[in-house]
Amino acid sequence: MAISVGLNCPACGGAIQVAEGDNVLNCGYCGSLLWAEGDAGVMTVAYRNVQGRDSVLRATEQWWRKGWKARDLREKGKLLECYPIYLPFWSTTTRVAGWICGYEERRHTDREGNVRTERIPMEEMVLNDYRYTSIACDPGDLGIRYLRNVGGEASFADFESIPTFESTTSKDEMIATSKQRALEEARGDANVPHITFERVIAIPKGISRIYYPVWVVRYSYGERMYMATVDGVTGNVLSGRAPGDPLYQSLAVTAGTSIGGLIAAGGLAFGLGAGEGLLALIGLVVGGAVLALTYRFFRHGSEIVEGDFEGKAADMRGKLMKEARRTFRGFHT
Repeated sequence: MAISVGLNCPACGGAIQVAEGDNVLNCGYCGSLLWAEGDAGVMTVAYRNVQGRDSVLRATEQWWRKGWKARDLREKGKLLECYPIYLPFWSTTTRVAGWICGYEERRHTDREGNVRTERIPMEEMVLNDYRYTSIACDPGDLGIRYLRNVGGEASFADFESIPTFESTTSKDEMIATSKQRALEEARGDANVPHITFERVIAIPKGISRIYYPVWVVRYSYGERMYMATVDGVTGNVLSGRAPGDPLYQSLAVTAGTSIGGLIAAGGLAFGLGAGEGLLALIGLVVGGAVLALTYRFFRHGSEIVEGDFEGKAADMRGKLMKEARRTFRGFHT
């Protein structure tokens, strides 16, 4: 007899019917092969590794040529090892339902320059599903914490031949984190600037564990060792460390110091000459920000870091752009 256990397929989201005593089954909607773990209420699925060693190395070499990495990396980089592993990930779906009330402020200026602030009441209903993924083990130096892809050919055939990392985090921790993130995201989606009252609840709809194939590529450049990881399903590079190029660093420092100095000096000279102290201040702030970003690139540009490394930016250029936006946004507020 088939009994409903309130679980969903991690591949398509369809409801699962599990025959009593069975732990291996196929999804009736997408055909994925699934594994039900006892009474823990967690569905497990593994995606087949469809990438080979040659395709992984080609993807790594293409990644070497992108961005600010050393130009001779393809010629001087030496492969040390290349192997596949399975990493466990939690995947959750959380529904947020309720109401969020508050107001937004609108300012009106009359002909005499008087400013009047009007409060516009707002009442927004929230009813959304949010899906999150998070690695279920310690990734070490791999720089992978979230799943970019949640699809693939479901199969447990590779489990005997590919090393598998065991889960070290509990489903309860993942559910609690997902509920908190879903509530925060739902408040943002409601777009109520000033919240005065809310009654919303986060309802876990399902949780599953996904074993995902990842290739690890380790290589050397000069006297240093670096690494990259490649998606075993899509063939895309997920994370990695690579040497930067001294030429790019030198050009960036030269251009950055010249532009930053010109902006600061030009704003100061023009602002003081025109009697506009604010304009001079803007020139100094913008020029100083450019110089600060230039220094940070010079200091950290010897190694390019991409991925979910804790305490590291996904990409040096992305890091600089984020800092620039934050600097300018802070100046205008």
